[in-house]
Amino acid sequence: MHWANLLIGLGLASGMMIAAQGAINGRLSAAIGGPVQAATISFCVGLTCLVIVNTLMGNRFAFSNAVSSLPWWAWIGGALGAVMVTSSALAVPRIGVAAWVSAVIAGQLLAAVLYDQFGAFGQTVRPATPLRLLGVGFLIAGVYLVRRF
Repeated sequence: MHWANLLIGLGLASGMMIAAQGAINGRLSAAIGGPVQAATISFCVGLTCLVIVNTLMGNRFAFSNAVSSLPWWAWIGGALGAVMVTSSALAVPRIGVAAWVSAVIAGQLLAAVLYDQFGAFGQTVRPATPLRLLGVGFLIAGVYLVRRF
C-alpha cells in the first residue's frame, strides 16, 4: 500500500477521534465543573501518553540552536489545541457532535486553502483554485444544513 494512502487513512481515523473527543470532553465537562476543567484533564492525559511514548522511543528530543531561531508561531500549537478542546467541551453538549464537527471541518478547510494560497507557516504555495473554493463553499453550506435540519 502506498504511504500516502496510509496517511489518508490516518487522517480519517484522526477525524473520527476528534468527533469522539468533543462528545467525551463534553461529558467530562458536565461532570467536573466546566470546559476548561475538562480540557485540563484531557491535556494531562494526553501529556502522560506522550511522555510514555517518548520514553519508550528513547527520549528523542533533539534541541539545538535551531530551536531558538524558530518563529514565535512555532510555539503556539498547544495553545491552539487548548482552545479547540475547550471549545468542543463547551459546544458539543449544546449543538451536538455533527454540527460541531461539520463547523470544525469547514473552518479547517477554509483555513487550509488560505494557508496553501499564501504559503503560511512555511508551507509550499498551492493556489486557491475556483474548484477548491467551491469545495469550501459546499462545506460551509453543509454546516448550515447539518445544523438547520
